[in-house]
Amino acid sequence: MNVEGLTGEHYDGLVNYRVDPHGERVVVLPAICRAGRHSLVVAGYRAVADSAGVAVECQACRAEGVSPAAWHFGTAGPLAARAEFDDQPYLDRWTRSDAARPGRR
Repeated sequence: MNVEGLTGEHYDGLVNYRVDPHGERVVVLPAICRAGRHSLVVAGYRAVADSAGVAVECQACRAEGVSPAAWHFGTAGPLAARAEFDDQPYLDRWTRSDAARPGRR
């Protein structure tokens, strides 16, 4: 997958969406980095969406050389105009070893 310069073989399935009370589609992004080490809001992130999918890169992991530093999701349907963070829809995406890492909720 290649999303505006973010490349990698790791694929994390389809991104999640919800519909807000006004009927608008909102993309739901994980709040914790792919490595399970950082809150994306605190550590900083770069989210890029295009027709190929959505990539959410943790700036702290990138600076530390942690791999994979980004979530890579496919999309279904039109791109959403807004995004929010919520780990709940992604809890099954971490492997057992990821879930056991310090800093996991």
